[in-house]
Amino acid sequence: MIFADKERRPMASTAATWKLLVVDDAPEVHDVTRLALRTMSYKGRGLEILSAYSGAEAEGVLAGRNDIAIVLLDVVMETDDAGLRLVRYIREDLKNTFVRIILRTGQPGQAPEERVIVDYDINDYKSKTELTSQKLFTATLTALRAYEDIMALEQHRKGLRQIIQSTDSLFKADSLQQFSTGVLLQLGTFLGVGANGILCVQRPGSGTPDIFVLAASESYGAGPHAPLSTVRLNDEVAAAIRTAFEGRASVFGTDFTVLYLGDDRSHEVVAYLHCPPPSDPLELNLVQLFCDKIAVGFANQYLYEQLVQANETLERKVQERTAALEQANQDLERLATTDALTGARNRRAFFDLAGREVARVARTDSPLCAVMLDIDHFKTINDTHGHAAGDVVLREVVARVIGEIRPVDILGRLGGEEFAILLPDTTPAGALLVAERLRETFAGTPIDANGTSIAITASFGVAALGNEEDLDALLDRADTALYQAKNGGRNQVAEAE
Repeated sequence: MIFADKERRPMASTAATWKLLVVDDAPEVHDVTRLALRTMSYKGRGLEILSAYSGAEAEGVLAGRNDIAIVLLDVVMETDDAGLRLVRYIREDLKNTFVRIILRTGQPGQAPEERVIVDYDINDYKSKTELTSQKLFTATLTALRAYEDIMALEQHRKGLRQIIQSTDSLFKADSLQQFSTGVLLQLGTFLGVGANGILCVQRPGSGTPDIFVLAASESYGAGPHAPLSTVRLNDEVAAAIRTAFEGRASVFGTDFTVLYLGDDRSHEVVAYLHCPPPSDPLELNLVQLFCDKIAVGFANQYLYEQLVQANETLERKVQERTAALEQANQDLERLATTDALTGARNRRAFFDLAGREVARVARTDSPLCAVMLDIDHFKTINDTHGHAAGDVVLREVVARVIGEIRPVDILGRLGGEEFAILLPDTTPAGALLVAERLRETFAGTPIDANGTSIAITASFGVAALGNEEDLDALLDRADTALYQAKNGGRNQVAEAE
């Protein structure tokens, strides 16, 4: 940092007053408070005392303004807990964590619990009998200091949030001008002068680097890209701007602030603001932090155009890669859940889906049936026509089943020539109809296996889910019914008991 030779001038103090709200149902308390604090001032600001005579009236005052620093609050007013209810209103309903609260009461034994004092950030509790003018002055001064510190922290928090938000627009191709104007406005806001200044950039070249305007307030009569020499500035300010570029450091004068924002010799930026430099070290540190962020933002903006083409190429490759990965994931999912030969769900996938369906039925109390299907004499088909023909038969069986059942029904190959079908929201009578229809489909039309006509039949076992029954028990009963159908001569449908 560089300070000009002239002595720094302190910033003028504001003429605003501190706002104190007295909430008490006794008019004399208001009078005494005004009398005790009538001459009080803190940091050049006097005290403005507002009055409310009930908790309800105080709520109206507080809801209409957010500049009250202190509330002197009576605990007992229209009700025994009116004061504490107002505290809850301030902290919970208004979400006002800034105002300082001092409780006062003339009723012995009305002190709030320690938990209430902590949870609702109550600054002090005083008995009216002990609250002398000096103690009232001291308590008020302490609360004002706390309020001032809290508001300073809040302003710094808002400043940091502005710093973060201000960089968002830098990632847009046409945002440099908008960002530059915003830099002036936000820096001016930090320093309390608005957007009164100019923002300059130095571009390297042969000889002395040229300085151009990025943004300027109207009073300087300079648009973007105008040379610094054409801007209406006095010699001292113009020299300070050049000094900031040359020394790569901020320059502070009596009534001006020049902030160096560059961190790269090829993209150096300087902001001039027509105001005294910050007198508060915390404020100065915040401004410097903002400058550092702005410098990074400008560097990013200049790099942006170089990155656009690379980003487009990368985006295209990412899209291609993402599509390939999605396809691979779909293939893996299909391999993990589908029987490779028939396309039906494999055993693991069937039990996973069927287990979820049983759990759903338990919640909704809806009917659920299982059908076990086994191709009759399948070993003979394999032995007679070969395994290739047997594979054709298995695939055709699955195709015919899928053609007869609903999309919500669950078909799975449990092993070999044995299949299971789960029929949600289906009664036993409905399940028997489905099984009979499938039996007729298989028995009525032979399968063409590579030119060879193969007649097939199948046996079926049907079971309905009973109370408190799990999936394994349901399938066991359906399987038992299946073997009853086989033992009864095959090409039959049997229902479990």
